Amino acid sequence: MKVRSQRDLVLPFTSVLCVLFLFEYGSPAVAGLLSIQTRTEVTVTGNLLQVIVNVTNKGNVPAYDVQALLLLLGDTISTSPAPILEVNESIPFRFKKKLKGIKKGRYPVIVQVNFHDANQYPFSSLSGSTFCYKEDTSPDLICQTKDITIRKEGELALSVKNPGYESRAVRVRIVLPREFSSPKPEINIKLGARREERIVFPISNFSALPGATYPVFFSLEYDLHDSHYSLLTRAVVKTWIKENWFSRTQWLWIGIGVLAGLILVFYQFRRSR
Repeated sequence: MKVRSQRDLVLPFTSVLCVLFLFEYGSPAVAGLLSIQTRTEVTVTGNLLQVIVNVTNKGNVPAYDVQALLLLLGDTISTSPAPILEVNESIPFRFKKKLKGIKKGRYPVIVQVNFHDANQYPFSSLSGSTFCYKEDTSPDLICQTKDITIRKEGELALSVKNPGYESRAVRVRIVLPREFSSPKPEINIKLGARREERIVFPISNFSALPGATYPVFFSLEYDLHDSHYSLLTRAVVKTWIKENWFSRTQWLWIGIGVLAGLILVFYQFRRSR
């Protein structure tokens, strides 16, 4: 089975995969736009899983120490970093893994790309999709979440519904970029038939810059009979950016300007009479 996946950040989550990350930064030495785009191809042949991650620099400044990691079946598989990724340059990262001791069904795969800017400030981006092993399965779960904006700490809530008539033992994980952390990123729930549960994950901002936007993923997995089921859903975490005094009061100044203009027009009209 072969799965080609591509997804843009601005689109709703689908089964295709591509993450576009924009980071803006400025200093006396470096000023520009750093944009990393990831496209992932997953191929399952027998018991062999092969993943190709193509990372492209869509910004206008180079990215440094670019490394792709694969988060799969409880393991983290890393590659050797590329020293530099020039503007419009693409680099493929290849992974192979033997699949054994797992049930037939659908499983999640997360790609994490780590990189630095010219000032050696670290960034990371996540993308996620699922792959099938031997037989495809469709998870009977309904998930809802909301994007949030945080300063240092916040909470991401996930609502999970079981519309079926059998209970499910569901393992729920939140997968975060390395700029964020959670004291309890995984929880196991017993979701009864026709029931709903709300799960809250506290998160902390470890190193994300103000004004940055990050996708995070919720992974839900369960076994039913002799098959495995999984579902990925996504939320966006934005970091709060402090506005200056003029930005906070810009509508007041606009109002004053409009009022002054009206007074001037009225004064000119009176003089013309």
